[in-house]
Amino acid sequence: EVLSASVGGAISASILYPLEVLKTKMQAETKPSNDDKETEEEEEEDRSKFSMVEYASYLHKTHGIGVFFAGIETSAFQSATEKALYFFAYTGLKGIYRGLNGGAAPKTLSSLVIGCIAEWAHLPITLPLDCWTTAIQTNKIPSQGPIQLLLAMLSDKGLKGMYKGIQAYTVLCLKPALQYTVFEQVKAAVVSSRPSNMLNAAEAF
Repeated sequence: EVLSASVGGAISASILYPLEVLKTKMQAETKPSNDDKETEEEEEEDRSKFSMVEYASYLHKTHGIGVFFAGIETSAFQSATEKALYFFAYTGLKGIYRGLNGGAAPKTLSSLVIGCIAEWAHLPITLPLDCWTTAIQTNKIPSQGPIQLLLAMLSDKGLKGMYKGIQAYTVLCLKPALQYTVFEQVKAAVVSSRPSNMLNAAEAF
């Protein structure tokens, strides 16, 4: 099950990666200042006002199709690691809960707490990978490969810089915890009358 979660995470991240790149680059886009002019009469085009389709077309014309897949390896690895560690931690913590409560399944609030702890468990490994992936997506130096970029990041900010924004995850950890808790509650309601207590692939999706 841990392997399935890991493979599923890698596949889903890879399929949606071009959209992730597009989102990240659009968020990082800023309005050009008065100093950024192509000529004295013509200002640089304000790409911050582009629609998603317009921005995707701009990226394709200026950087080619490859820009949508830069960093896909680190993203897939990060997602696979995150999902595997989350599932492993969640399953383990749920087993401990059952052992301490006579085999009873966790209630909604208990599931949320378990989910939050499971989410925190993978952050020491996955947050630096996420930071690295974002840097690859927004890197504006074509000649700088992923490894060179990573070394530059470590040289500039040190290992501590790879954990920038970790404070926000104390709140963001509620997102996957809520998702998994709702899924578990809905699943329990759907399979309660079934002998197998299983969902098929379409139902799980």
